Amino acid sequence: MIKVSIIEDDVLILNSLVQYMQMQDDLELLDSFTSVRSFMSSLTAAPDVLLLDIELPEINGLDGAFLIKQKFPNVNILMLTVYEDKDRIFKALQAGATGYLLKSMPLFKIKESIMEASNGGVPMSPIIAKKVIAYFSSNKQTDNNQSHEGLTAREVQIANLLIKGDTYKQIAYQLFISPDTVRQHIKNIYRKLQINCRVQLINELSKKGYSQ
Repeated sequence: MIKVSIIEDDVLILNSLVQYMQMQDDLELLDSFTSVRSFMSSLTAAPDVLLLDIELPEINGLDGAFLIKQKFPNVNILMLTVYEDKDRIFKALQAGATGYLLKSMPLFKIKESIMEASNGGVPMSPIIAKKVIAYFSSNKQTDNNQSHEGLTAREVQIANLLIKGDTYKQIAYQLFISPDTVRQHIKNIYRKLQINCRVQLINELSKKGYSQ
């Protein structure tokens, strides 16, 4: 059972999300809030996944994501917003968000994203994923043979799949290797780049260029 909380100040959207979550047998809605401040002050148990709006009163969702991750580092934060601009997308990821979803997504797709985040994925609305890939592609290094801080070709390949949001099992299936081998490669990637999570990997490769 995946525990979910919601922070959304649009009453109609909030009610729709709440009603849908309450109907799901494999999701447990812990609570819903209309502000980051009420979430931080009222929450008694941390959710597995948090749906977080960006345009909120007092503390916006981007600042809120950073504060929430400071207090609850294991929470998977999924931004749920109407904004598609790359500045907000990358600010959200840098603040610690696990994924970035648009409110235009059907409810069942939002549920799929919750499940994906809980399983180690980085869910994004299709249009957001395209923008992320386009951004990285536009920042490719001129010399494609240049490595990222000593990453091997296989490690760069796996890093690319991680950025796209694939899980360990999905990567293993695509590359015809075992999940344990994927896990070892990822440990090596994190060690070489001196990072410890997928979001930091996105940030690091966005600085250094994106190779395929």
